[in-house]
Amino acid sequence: MVSLEDKMLVAQNCTEYETKDHIKILNMSYMSENCNYCINYKDGACSKNLFEKIDEVVKIN
Repeated sequence: MVSLEDKMLVAQNCTEYETKDHIKILNMSYMSENCNYCINYKDGACSKNLFEKIDEVVKIN
């Protein structure tokens, strides 16, 4: 299972990240962006197959 921390790091480094609901996210300013709130993250996976690639790069650095 992917941790919330991993999802946050990937979302912060993803050029394709786009929130599902901008107003909802703005109201939740205390929370960092993460894959769960991205329009491309469906059924627990990135529909653009970017999660694993970005996760690898983030973990190397």
